[in-house]
Amino acid sequence: MTESELENLTIAESSERIKSGELSPVELTDLFLQRIARLNRSVNAYTTVLADSARAEAKVAEQEIRSGNYRSVLHGIPISIKDNLATIGVPTTGGSKILADWKPDFDATVVAKLKAAGVITLGKTNMHEWALGGTTINPFFGTTRNPWDLARVPGGSSGGSAAAVAAAMCLASIGTDSAGSVRNPAAMCGIVGLKPTYGRVSCFGGVPGTGAYSTNHFGVLTRTVKDCALVLQEIAGYDPKDPLSAAEPTDVYSAKIGREIGYLKAGLIGSYYDKLMFGKVEQIFAAALRQLELLGIKTEQLSIPHMDLAPAVHTVVSRAELVSDHDHYLRTRARDYSPELLYRHIHALMFPAGSYVTAQRVRRLLAEEFERAFERVDVIVTPVSIPAPKIEECGRGVTDVDGEKVSLRDARGSTWGLSTVPFNVTGHPAISVCCGFTGAGQPVGLQIVGRPFEESTVLQVAARYEEAAGWYRRKPQLSGIG
Repeated sequence: MTESELENLTIAESSERIKSGELSPVELTDLFLQRIARLNRSVNAYTTVLADSARAEAKVAEQEIRSGNYRSVLHGIPISIKDNLATIGVPTTGGSKILADWKPDFDATVVAKLKAAGVITLGKTNMHEWALGGTTINPFFGTTRNPWDLARVPGGSSGGSAAAVAAAMCLASIGTDSAGSVRNPAAMCGIVGLKPTYGRVSCFGGVPGTGAYSTNHFGVLTRTVKDCALVLQEIAGYDPKDPLSAAEPTDVYSAKIGREIGYLKAGLIGSYYDKLMFGKVEQIFAAALRQLELLGIKTEQLSIPHMDLAPAVHTVVSRAELVSDHDHYLRTRARDYSPELLYRHIHALMFPAGSYVTAQRVRRLLAEEFERAFERVDVIVTPVSIPAPKIEECGRGVTDVDGEKVSLRDARGSTWGLSTVPFNVTGHPAISVCCGFTGAGQPVGLQIVGRPFEESTVLQVAARYEEAAGWYRRKPQLSGIG
């Protein structure tokens, strides 16, 4: 195998070859490490590369498989981990100066499950400071760049994870999503990003303060929907270490991949999302809906009366919960935050308790409205976010989308977060899959949302769309870099 072949390799394809002995985990790991060595100086997807331990893990995996001890479809598969998931003996910074030297003495449950499945951990990926932003312009560990255009951001906060997958610097990555931090970078990097149902995947071992307790999810970033299902299968399930973990039974998440979807109905929330599409994104989204209809899905307009309040609910709830984890550091190391984040936390400290209670009441109304909506439809489809802005545009606060000037913030919050935060508020499973490209060649994401704990249906719809549309076959051109 050559390095160029990595650009088209998937977990589903490579796992069969590894199991049969046709593909060596040692050879595969070496190729990924070579590619990381060539590209990471330009992309800055990884903060820590674990070359020595990855090679050692690959040798063990190869020996186990040859001896008949094949653990799972992820055995021998090289992946990466976002740098806010505890990894024993490995720097876990949370994207912060404060934790720059922290090496946990334990693994996050997700990391432990992946190790038990036999994965090869290539390294820890860069992220927005404390996971609290959508650009991965990190003042301490540098800016991660979008593989489709190195002048652009990859999204955030799981920007390093998305960039690593898109640039073929790993086969999958684990990220976190408290406001869209898996789905937005997946959309901006043209890959797949899944936020499972709240509680479906244990959050034990996440760095405290990098995700609000009641809106945070651990998610999966991969090149294809089937790969996403294969990873979810290994990390889903109840965890007694996480008091917010759900005891709902898990599915075989790849079982519905490839099945027809013509008997399903999709809901649209035009009153909210029509105002969030700029440039050619509206045309791209309309084309994606036509593709779904060609596959047999019927669409229906939905009314969610309190939808416009979702961003405000998220802001109050998430910031109030987050700042509780920063109390010690704000008292002892306030100047080790970036100024922007420091003052966001100071602002959150001044939220009245009554505001938090009111936000939770409105949240309950939203959840009930979505429960009624899902009595009429099987999934909801929306655009994910604006295309990736240029790095310098993030400083100016305005981006150009196919000739249209778009503010990166409005009165409700960041422009790209408005598409995703409603489902952090409600906890529904949601996936982003590439649905086209702008005139500037930037990917656009389609969001598919399902009923609680019905990830299998979300993956089924996403996979059928992905295969029919074929956008996943397009790859960023990185051959001249390094």
